[in-house]
Amino acid sequence: MNSTKHRKKVCLSGNGDCRVVFCPDCGTFEINLGGSTIRTNYESLHLLSSVLNHAKVQLAQIQNTLPATGSAQQIRLGRVH
Repeated sequence: MNSTKHRKKVCLSGNGDCRVVFCPDCGTFEINLGGSTIRTNYESLHLLSSVLNHAKVQLAQIQNTLPATGSAQQIRLGRVH
């Protein structure tokens, strides 16, 4: 008889084809984006969250500095942390 207790994975957040799932048995996180899955630990998930938030802020700054005509111009980006 197998005495190992298997818990189900827990969906922490999700919307459409994008979700984050936690596995209590192994302590890993799975980031599902379309057909791709990234398995990671808490520290790396936290770092990815920080990098994505920084990118979101940078993108907003770029969009706010573009002329209304939508013409292409070079924009200097700040350093990524």
